[in-house]
Parts: sequence; structure tokens; C-alpha cells
Amino acid sequence: MKKTQVRRTWLRLCCGALGLLFSISTFAQLPTAQTIASKMRVGWNLGNTFEAICSATAWGGTIPTQQLIALVKADGFNAVRLPCAWDCHATNGVIDPNWLATVKQAVDLCVNDGLYVIINIHWDGGWLENNVTTSAQASVNAKQQNYWTQIANYFKNYDEHLLFASANEPNASDATGMSVLLSYHQTFVNAVRATGGNNSSRTLIVQGPQTNIGLTNTLMNTLPTDQIAGRMMVEVHYYDPPQFCILTQDASWGKMFYYWGTGYHSSTDATRNATYGEESYVDSNFNLMKTKFINNGIPVIIGEFGAPSRSLSPPSDNTLAMRSRQYFYRYVVSSAKQHGLIPFVWDIPQGMYNRGSATVLDQGIIDALNQGAGNAYVTLTNDASGQLVDGMSRTTNGSAAGQWSNSGSDAQKWQLVPAGRYVNLVNKATGLYLDGLYSSTNGSAAGQWAYSGSDAQFWLIQPLGSYFTLSNKATGMYLDGNYNWTNGANAVQWTQSGSTAQQWTIGNVGLIQTSAVTPAVASQPAASQFTNTAPAGIQAYPNPFSSAFHLTVSDPSSVDHIAIFDISGRQVELIGHSAISASLLLGGSLNTGEYIVKVFGKNAAQTFKLIKINK
Repeated sequence: MKKTQVRRTWLRLCCGALGLLFSISTFAQLPTAQTIASKMRVGWNLGNTFEAICSATAWGGTIPTQQLIALVKADGFNAVRLPCAWDCHATNGVIDPNWLATVKQAVDLCVNDGLYVIINIHWDGGWLENNVTTSAQASVNAKQQNYWTQIANYFKNYDEHLLFASANEPNASDATGMSVLLSYHQTFVNAVRATGGNNSSRTLIVQGPQTNIGLTNTLMNTLPTDQIAGRMMVEVHYYDPPQFCILTQDASWGKMFYYWGTGYHSSTDATRNATYGEESYVDSNFNLMKTKFINNGIPVIIGEFGAPSRSLSPPSDNTLAMRSRQYFYRYVVSSAKQHGLIPFVWDIPQGMYNRGSATVLDQGIIDALNQGAGNAYVTLTNDASGQLVDGMSRTTNGSAAGQWSNSGSDAQKWQLVPAGRYVNLVNKATGLYLDGLYSSTNGSAAGQWAYSGSDAQFWLIQPLGSYFTLSNKATGMYLDGNYNWTNGANAVQWTQSGSTAQQWTIGNVGLIQTSAVTPAVASQPAASQFTNTAPAGIQAYPNPFSSAFHLTVSDPSSVDHIAIFDISGRQVELIGHSAISASLLLGGSLNTGEYIVKVFGKNAAQTFKLIKINK
């Protein structure tokens, strides 16, 4: 062989090797579904747009702008769901390239702004959703294979910020339907994986039957097989009770509910109060998904939830109904996060946003969502005096919380951390918690204390006209301004009086960065503060663990809640009292690393240090 031929052959081999290296780098294995889920906070639906038949503007939608997506991100959302129709944009089975480009435009806006984005095949005329039957199985699978091959190929080079979802609300209700639906999901998985590239390890989302939690818990006992482990999520939706979440007029089977949640029922419009489906129902449903999937390492998204806004006339109480709706959003997000589910709020044009002008239309709902996620700083402003509750930059356990005219300082900002029906209030300046100090004396100071998990640090927020009251879980005493206009005066506690001094405005004053969540577990409370002991008969094993660990509880009734913290002190999981049983499987959604598990009794806790390792 001539020297020039040898040189050319060597160059070809080198170029081929470099090309292979670039290919490997470009299509490196994407992160697991659990890793992605751990980074998602609260998601937003661009509803009534790309799924509109057959135009993105048919149902009042508009193609999103960069300004709109930037606003959504600034409002605390870090994931966007794009419901999409494809069938009416196809000719002879080929999707219009202009339509693909239109969807891509929205995907790019989200991904380029660091948001996670989900695209699906939505209702799309019902070709899949209304045909989860054995007679339609072959034809639907053929169409599912065709469309997902095209969609996946078009988007194959995107990184982990793009996720694919098989369907929307497939109408299966029994074992036969579930078997057919599983075949549709299997076709989806196979079609996407066959396109290669980043799609070989992209996270895929499959829907439970009707995306109904009860049916999903009962019927969805297997998932599609996949060539790669740990790259699948399950999707459910939450619109319960339908009289509150769906109906916009009375139906033969039920009347609309206007008022939902403890403390939000009307005494004068009682026929419109929710009669079921309130807080404990939310918790029990979400716990089903936690037990079935999340504890087994399979993330779950709530792809849609919401309730319609209503404009009510007397004798109905429009203000109470509005506050009740906000509380519903806050509670659903709070419970979802505590059980490990990722909530995506449903939104339509002229709902939360004016999409054309990229302006906010419903700040109350946005605030409620961020409060539910523990992602909001709030101020507490007294109705009687206008003074704000102020931590006074005091860092000593037992120090009094004060009051001060509006200064804008961090000492007046409190992180609202939901815990079931109650909330913790954590001072931004000091990290201390607003604490009732177990005082039942009228006029005693509301104090501050490092995190203890005691009932004295839990407050119940309830509406009172245009204001709210805050009562302490341990004592039932109410936070009271005591009609004091002096800067530096104590915020006090008083039995319920109904006075304006016990009425507070809660205002959102900023979002919390992802690294600034619940503060680290601080020093334990002084022994003299408590009389009760930690719950006994608790065991956590194995340690270290690879997938999940068992927590056994001899007396579940003695446990108030369980919290898991990472090694930096960030709270990563919270299990409320209603979800606690004699045997729990926890830690399935955690990344590898060291964790502190605290099992709280009424006034004290038992602590375990556990390590999660790779298998």
C-alpha cells in the first residue's frame, strides 16, 4: 500500500472514531425519571391551545410568546405541559411539518428558559381515548405507532427537559380495557425507543385508566416493558369532588359546591357546602399513588387539577367562595408535594394569565399554588394597626415575635410551609419558626423557636371576611396584634375574640429559590418546654438501603408526622398523620446520599440517620 493510501486510511479511521465519540457525547444517557421528578416543583398547563381542534386559536388560545413563558417561570413554575392534537394536522397519516414546527416553537421557549416540558397526544378527536376496546385495538395501535414515530424523530435531539406522554385521559374502566390501554402504552414506548438518540433514555409518561386515581390504583398493576430501567412516570388527574372542580351549573346528579375545606363552609348558604371530597379525601387519594408507585421508585405527576372560577351573587358569599377555591389549590399542591406527587395546574386562556399581553389575571391562585409548594414568602399585616409581624432579627429560642410598620426587611418575611391543614411560618432573616410556646395566657407573646416539629409551631389559617385568623394547633390561641401601634411591640396570643386585632392580611412578597427551602433541623428544644416523649417502638431498616427503606411503627396513633431531610437540612419529604400506618415503605423517590428521618410524636421526635446507595 502506498504511503498516501495509508495516510488516507488512517485519517478515515480517526474521523470515524471521532464521529463515534461525538455521537456518544451528543446522545449520552439522560437522567432517570426520579432525578427529573426531584427537580420539578409545580407545573402549568398551556390548555385550550395546541389540543384545540384544529387550530391553536380555535378555543381562544394563542401561540405562547417568550414574555409569557418568562412570566410563568417568574411565577414559580418550572415545568409546562403542552396538550397537543396531531390527527387533524395529518394527511394520509403524515403530520404537517408546519404543525410540528409550531409545537417546536413552544417547546423551545420552555426548554431554552430552563423549564421541563411535556408534550402528549391529547384528546385529539378521541381516536385513542374513546377507543380503548379490543375491536379498535389494532387500528389504534397502528396510529399510535405512526404518530409517535414521527413526533419522537422530530424531537429526538432534545435533552432531559423534554418528556413525552402517551395519551391524556384514556377511557378504560375494567381489566379488559386496562389490558388494551397497556398495549397502547407499550406501542408508545417501543416507537419512541426505536428512534434512538436521546429517545433511548428519555423519560416517558403513561396514563392510568381515565387518569382516575381509584381506577389506576385498582387496575394499573403493571407498566409497559422498557429497554432501559427507571425512565417512566405515571400520570393521573385530580378533579374531585366534581361538584366543586367541574360543574359550572347544577346537574341532575348533583348541585355545584361553592365552598370547600375546613373553615371555608358557609353558614348562610349551606346547600352549597362540599359534603365530601375534602382534605382527608385528597390525602388518602394521593397516598394511594405514593404507596403503589412512588414508594417503588416510579414518579407520579398530577397532569391536571383545578376548579372553575365562579362569580356569585347574594345570598351566596362570593368572597368566601373565592378564598375556598384558593385554599383548594393550596391544599392540593401541599398534599401532592408531601406525598411525592408533581402537580400541574390546569389553565385556559383568560384564566390565570392574559396570554396575549403576558399579564397576570389571577394572582390569588398563583399565590396559593406557591404557598402550597412552600415556595412563597409572606407578610402578616394586622387589620387593626397595619403593623407587620416581625422576627426582630432575634435568634434566641423563646424570643418574642414583634410588630413593626412596613420596612421591607427580611425579618418581616415568613416562609409559609404547609403541613396538612396547618402551616409553619419560618422567618427569612433568622430561620426561627413562629411558635406559640405552649402558652394559654391571654396577652402572652407569640414566640420564635428553632425547628422542633411541635404542635406549638403549627398554625391554622382560616378566613374571616376579607381577612384571615391564625390559631395555634397546641393551644387554640389566636395571633393578636393587641391594638398596639408601637414599633417593636410584641405580637401576642389571645383566645378567640373576633376583634380586628386578630384579623390579618396575608401577602406574598417573593418566591424562594430552589436551594432555600425548609431550614435545617436546628437545635433540639429545651427539655423544660415539653412533657411528652418521642413515640416509641420505631424501627428503620435496612441501613444502608438501595431502593426504599422500611419504617415500622408499633403505635401509628402516637405519630403526628414524619419528615425526611437531606444532609444539608433541606426537607425532602413529609408524611402526614393520615398517611401513617404500622408499616411504611419510604425513600423510593430519593437520590443516593445521607438522610435524616425524624418521627414526630405530639411534642418530641425520634431521629434516624440512613444512607441510600446505588444497587
